[in-house]
Amino acid sequence: MVMEEGGVADYQMIVEGGRVNFDLHGHGGGQSVTYERGRGSEGGAGSFTAEFAGEHGWFWRNRDSNAVTVTVRVRGDNSEFRDAS
Repeated sequence: MVMEEGGVADYQMIVEGGRVNFDLHGHGGGQSVTYERGRGSEGGAGSFTAEFAGEHGWFWRNRDSNAVTVTVRVRGDNSEFRDAS
């Protein structure tokens, strides 16, 4: 998501078919931050506040042998949502 500093995003992450490792992070203007990391996640929900203007979102890794589908529902202060599929 493209967000301005101080923007707030509420999210729900749904993992179907297994588990994933994830990293919720932001980068932009020479800055970077990790908001949350998880291992073996089957989903979750939360919110975060953008620490600076830039791109904020997730990286997922499936370490299991079965196919996994990750769906993210997001609501909040973003000017653009980029689908990485």
